[in-house]
Amino acid sequence: MKILLIVSSYAPNTGGLQTVTQQLAGELSARGHRVSVVTNRYPRTLPANEVLDGVPVTRWHFLTPRLQQLLNLRLDLFLAGLIYFPLTLVRLVRLVLRERPDVVNLHFVGAPAVFVLLTRWFGRFRLVVSAHGDDVEGLSGRAFLDRRVFRSLLRRAEVVTACSRYLLEKAVALAPSSGGDARVIHNGIEALSESGTPEKTYGVVAAGRLYPAKGFDVLLRAQARAKHKPVVTLIGDGPERESLEQLARSLGLNGEIRFSGKQDHDQVLRAMAAADLIVIPSRCESFGIVALEAMALGKPVVATHVGGLPEVLAGADAVLVEPDNAGELSAAIETVMARLLSEPQFGARNRGCAARFSVDKMTHGYLEAYRG
Repeated sequence: MKILLIVSSYAPNTGGLQTVTQQLAGELSARGHRVSVVTNRYPRTLPANEVLDGVPVTRWHFLTPRLQQLLNLRLDLFLAGLIYFPLTLVRLVRLVLRERPDVVNLHFVGAPAVFVLLTRWFGRFRLVVSAHGDDVEGLSGRAFLDRRVFRSLLRRAEVVTACSRYLLEKAVALAPSSGGDARVIHNGIEALSESGTPEKTYGVVAAGRLYPAKGFDVLLRAQARAKHKPVVTLIGDGPERESLEQLARSLGLNGEIRFSGKQDHDQVLRAMAAADLIVIPSRCESFGIVALEAMALGKPVVATHVGGLPEVLAGADAVLVEPDNAGELSAAIETVMARLLSEPQFGARNRGCAARFSVDKMTHGYLEAYRG
């Protein structure tokens, strides 16, 4: 089968979307399918063409001229859109007509979405649209064109997938007239091991991009309320880094919060493997890849009862709390840390729970969507 994956962002960029799509592309290729990836060329220093894990990756500039760019005096972006929009569209149409893929799978309804929608007029292919999170969660705050493209794509897709039941229901509600098949395909993960990890040096670890939706400010306030304060390590970077550091100082959390900054995926996993507890204080979370990784490492989890987290953590050694509730979060952390003193293996059975979310099962789900 010829499969074209169109992804808003792909490896070597890091993140949940990038990890999932790289796993999928590699697994499809290993099963003998002809797979190629087209993605956004960002940052611009990335090569236009390369082969990653045996999969050819092509990067183009998916830019669209918008009136708002002129209103914001970003003439450079507007002119770049005027140049690259027709150029990239012609490239995509030519690629589809030349390669004649059996399936075009758009992952994340972002910048390439309008190009896929227009290409649909020129080439015959089975269209699978896969939602991953903010493409659905943040749609209400986007421009009219983006909302219309989103609804049009879902109406024209043979299959719409999402990484959680929560996200799928939300996506379908935003495009109620979509006539295609809608199904959940959970993200997958390879088996992880603690072997070779250093002696435990972490108490609580929280990982993710530092921005408001992740709720790390609530974690800091929970730490300030705790009677027995384990060291909390925040792994990640983002626009909220400075304000979080300032909040930690104002709460008097000197030495009780470590800001480790951005780390590569292997470093994050090593830190999680060396932790006692993983905390996910998100205000919204479409799936929860960090929760899945914590389970695969046999770690207990304290997380908020939002989005796809209850699906991922169902039956696991985990405590779910309401979002934006520092008191409840603090109590849950103290409860789990106390339980670990009397039951050091608390969380170990989470490895079995994580096995429900294998890369093999995820790939099988996508192949079913591709074949119809």
